[in-house]
Formats: sequence, C-alpha cells, structure tokens
Amino acid sequence: MSHSPRAKAIYLHALTPVHSGTGQAVAVVDLPIAREKATGWPIIPASSLKGVLRDALETPENKAWIARAFGKDVRDGGEMEAGALCFTDQRILCLAVRSFYGTFAYATCPLVLGRFVRDMRAFGLEPPFTQIPAVAGSGNELQALVTQKSDLARNGKVYLEDIDLTARPDSDTEQIASGIAGVLFADRPEAFTTRFVIVSDEVFNFLSETAIEVAARVRLEDDTKTVKKGALWYEEAVPAESIFAGAVMVADFYKEDAGSLWEPFQPSLVQIGGDSSVGRGLCRVVTK
Repeated sequence: MSHSPRAKAIYLHALTPVHSGTGQAVAVVDLPIAREKATGWPIIPASSLKGVLRDALETPENKAWIARAFGKDVRDGGEMEAGALCFTDQRILCLAVRSFYGTFAYATCPLVLGRFVRDMRAFGLEPPFTQIPAVAGSGNELQALVTQKSDLARNGKVYLEDIDLTARPDSDTEQIASGIAGVLFADRPEAFTTRFVIVSDEVFNFLSETAIEVAARVRLEDDTKTVKKGALWYEEAVPAESIFAGAVMVADFYKEDAGSLWEPFQPSLVQIGGDSSVGRGLCRVVTK
C-alpha cells in the first residue's frame, strides 16, 4: 500500500504588490514589510499564510476537514486542538526588479537558491534544480548570470535598478530557470526564463532594499476631500511578480495516511497581508 507524502512545497506568485507588515515603523517608513532578521530579505510569516489558506479553503461542506487540517479554536466549540498541517514561512525565491531591458527581471542569488534546495531536501521533497553556480560580486566586475535567450542582456550588460552588471550566459542558470518555470509557468515558460537572472548575494541584498515599493497613503476628509491632518503615511510592498517558496508538512502526531489531508488542499488564489480593499496581496498559489 502506497502512502501519500508527508510534505508539499508551496509557491506564492504575487499578482499584485504584497504588504505583509510588521506593525511598527522603521526609519521613514511607517508600515514596513516583514523581513528576515539575519538577511533583511522579504518574508511572509507562516501565521499569515495559514490563516488566509484556511479562509480560502473553508466551505460549509468541509468544516470537519478544516478542523482536522488547520486546528480547532473556540469558535468550533469544545477544546482548542492543533491542526495536522504545519506551515513554514514563505521565503523570497525571486524578487521582481526593474530592468532597463526586458521591462523587469526575476532576480535571485546563490544563497537564496542554496537555502531553497537545502530546505526542500530537508522536507523530503525533490527541488526543481540542484546545481547552483557561483557569481562574482566584488571587485571591478559585478556579474549577472542569464539564460541564452535572455531579454535582459544587451551588449554584454544587464541593468537592474541603478546598477549595471556584466552579463554571462550560463548553463546552470538555464537549468534553474527551466526548473522553476516548469513548476510555476508551465503554460508559457519563456515568459520566466528570458527574464531570469542570478546576481551575487551582495547585489541581492542591495536590491532587497532599493527594489521594494514605497507608496505614500493618505486618508481624506469626508467633506472637503483633502488630506486629513496627520493622516499621511508611507508603506512598503513587495513588487508584483515576485515569487516566494516554503512548505507545508503533516505533524508527527497525525499517524494516519496524509492522503485525506491533501485531497481537499488545492488552493489557487489567496490574499496576503493588508490593503485587500485596494487589491494588494493577491497571490497565485502552486503546490507541488
């Protein structure tokens, strides 16, 4: 008798800018996005993802499955009970970055890719790629590894935000781009592979600060339609087209076959973070 897997990979593809915030101001930004403490890279906390998935999947017919998979709380009656599904944080896999050629790039770096492969293997999952190339990120030359048919490179250069990098077509980069495209963009892989780029860890750190959207928001007076006094604030958002990745696992205490948990677990679209009323946070969900 075959058993269902005890873990699945979850990918979030941002269709609109995503503001998953921290609730406290940082420097001049009143509402910053959530970031990893050690790296400063954007992150979507597991608690945010679990809640919106529960809401997206709950129907009047599957309340028993929802309680078993996501847990019982006081609203369900009786005692609180942990759910059988355990979610990880969604870490950044590809950051959408403005590009002089090709409009925008799906940018990543060796450290991001290496952590992703390590994590997938730790969960018992097969990553869509394995070989990770090195990228020159210091000295007089900053490299950008691209695919053979890249739309980002012109005359041996790639221009991302305010920096220019030396373009280098790379076979490992080609395989990584094809692997991710096979999971997320199977209907039109070239839309991803031609915009995929690997930069150094240092350059990615820079892009994680400068390529994040910062928007000014205001609240208007009902009568005059002018800005209400003190009601001006700045908030960050991860740009649309960015890609996050994480996993969902079956808890050790759940001894039954996981098939009954996975069958209803088929999310396709969720709204993450704040500003839902203005269309922010819409993410396509892909599980593998």
